[in-house]
Amino acid sequence: MITLIDINWWAVLLAAFGYYLLGALWFTPLFGRVWDRSIGYDRSADTGRFPPAYYVVPLIGAAIGTLVVAVFTALIEPDAVVGSAAVGLGIGVAIAGATLTNALTPHTPRPYLFAAITAGYHLVGCTLVGVILGAFAG
Repeated sequence: MITLIDINWWAVLLAAFGYYLLGALWFTPLFGRVWDRSIGYDRSADTGRFPPAYYVVPLIGAAIGTLVVAVFTALIEPDAVVGSAAVGLGIGVAIAGATLTNALTPHTPRPYLFAAITAGYHLVGCTLVGVILGAFAG
């Protein structure tokens, strides 16, 4: 049995920030325009600034996802960074699967494109979290 004291909180903080920064890259320069098309949004027509929730909510989500990976990594106690990455990948697959379900709404213009980009982000992000946590383990 683990307790929250058993978790390396500095590693969690770094990994959550990495997950968050990946999102900033993923949904802006890497896949931003394609993701916008998938939801029927035209970023070039928007002249206003995004509200603070646009930045805070993904940070909270990254922190929660990172904490889940950290808890499962602590429970499983993988031997190496590869094992921690595998834990992150497994959780990423679960989140990606849920994303596929949520994408199929009648209001999403390109649901499969939306699902692929969003699910891919969580798959890569959780794996990255596992790698970071594994690097600090031991």
